[in-house]
Amino acid sequence: MNKEITNFIEKHFKHFNAAALVDASKAYNEHLEKGNKMMITLAGAMSTAELGKSLAEMIRQDKVQIISTTGANLEEDIFNLVAHDFYERVPNYRDLSPQDELELLNKGMNRVTDTCIPEEEAFRRLEKHILHVWKEADRKGERYFPHEFMYQMIRSGVLEQYYQIDPKDSWMVLT
Repeated sequence: MNKEITNFIEKHFKHFNAAALVDASKAYNEHLEKGNKMMITLAGAMSTAELGKSLAEMIRQDKVQIISTTGANLEEDIFNLVAHDFYERVPNYRDLSPQDELELLNKGMNRVTDTCIPEEEAFRRLEKHILHVWKEADRKGERYFPHEFMYQMIRSGVLEQYYQIDPKDSWMVLT
């Protein structure tokens, strides 16, 4: 762990759940130092929060070896990769009326809590490429898990033309 971060946490995180964070981080480091493996489970839309900025680096540094995740996190990391500049934040999302929600939907903005994913720039950019990979596998009589189709699409390079974030910040790309 970064020594500056460790020092900050040890100085300021003293009691209750904060102290548990200190204990957990120490146990995590000890676990890895013994040569053990680390598994992370992701549920919910963590990739929309740009989790790749930290998770990709942890994977590169061999601090995470296994990930169990929902499909939403796989696709949302790719959406962020190709449509980041078109995301729209909705800070008052709790106060939206049904009409407000409909207006967002009609603009092609799919709301995930306080952020909208743009349909054209995210979903539509990917669909023709993932469909190509799927049809090619079908033609060859090959079967893959959903994440394997996504990795094939990424590794083919067809998405590079759309990249809007540094690919090192994508835990699906892992440059």
